[in-house]
Amino acid sequence: MDSVPILELSREEILDRLERGSQRRLHMSAQEFVQAYRAGRLPDPGAVADLLALVFLLPDNDPLFDGARA
Repeated sequence: MDSVPILELSREEILDRLERGSQRRLHMSAQEFVQAYRAGRLPDPGAVADLLALVFLLPDNDPLFDGARA
């Protein structure tokens, strides 16, 4: 059987990808993106599912979520 490569990302890499992606695609910061998602204000969450997948890689107590509590 072929092995599947595993991509490991540090917290900093996850945050960098989130920040760049949310700025480029939604014109908001990563924290604003998380706030909008948690408040149900993203018009098409499926369009940014890749960014949401990155959010779900972070632990629930990550500082990114401090200002994003719904």
